[in-house]
Amino acid sequence: MQIPYLAGIKKQLIITLYLVLLWSVSTASWARFIAVTANQNDTFRNIILSSIEQKADLQGDETYIDFAENDPIYQIEQIKLYMTQKPDALIVLPTSSDEQHNREILKLAGNIPVVFINVEPFTDLNKLPKNAVYVGSNELESGTMEMEELARLAGYKGKVALLIGKQTHPAAQKRTQDVKDVLAKYPNMTLVASQVANWSRNEAYSVTKKWLAEKLDFNILVANNDEMIIGAILAFQDAGIDPKPYLLGGIDATPDALQQMQEGNLDVTVLQDAKGQGSAALEVTDQLLQGQKLPPAHWVPFKLITPNNYQQLLSK
Repeated sequence: MQIPYLAGIKKQLIITLYLVLLWSVSTASWARFIAVTANQNDTFRNIILSSIEQKADLQGDETYIDFAENDPIYQIEQIKLYMTQKPDALIVLPTSSDEQHNREILKLAGNIPVVFINVEPFTDLNKLPKNAVYVGSNELESGTMEMEELARLAGYKGKVALLIGKQTHPAAQKRTQDVKDVLAKYPNMTLVASQVANWSRNEAYSVTKKWLAEKLDFNILVANNDEMIIGAILAFQDAGIDPKPYLLGGIDATPDALQQMQEGNLDVTVLQDAKGQGSAALEVTDQLLQGQKLPPAHWVPFKLITPNNYQQLLSK
């Protein structure tokens, strides 16, 4: 179950009552109770969470899902509340890559299985204890795939503008560095502008609108995720500029991005398999509950998506 974001004591009371009910049901039916805390409520993370719920339902497990709204302190309070109801396992989309925050999560969880998803809890994943695993995709691949394909389409020459996700987020940092590393290989390609847009469609819209108003000279626009490139496309359209002559790329292969690709506005995206991450998180949780010894990371591969193969995803 996902609960909408509420604030304060009223929400805590609702959560407590629901957790007590869920715990009593799972105890009576021998179903396992898996508590889930997610950093924020957005399209990509909701796909992960829906996949977790679907997989849990198939396995007969009970799940409780709540959002921390990017607040590390609130996420810790959530987990403290979860632990009063003795969950069998904890799944975490961390609000922060701050190692102290994630050590606190592990401390609160004690010996139960903990699966982190999508945000690496430690720079060195070997720091994870035996009861914890990270499930995600290797970010050394994502931005590289995206920028290499855009470079190929551009004939290895052009002026690039870059929309960056949250500046402190490891994925944004790695994807940005991937782009810069690819550009460094090709002397006729230059990065002319970059700006943080915090993974947000609205913020990317504003940044792109400003660039267009300033008549920034670029022919390639690359974003750390699909939400930002969609915001950029909308900015082009609202400015009366056809985005099709530009080369545009994102990451995630969300349904909205695939729709833009179908309309001819998006040239490249990279599938970060949100469904696969959610399903894998449940599989790893199950293995940990069985006492299996696992490596610290379970990688879900990225896949390059272009107008040549995007239709494979539309039917999924």
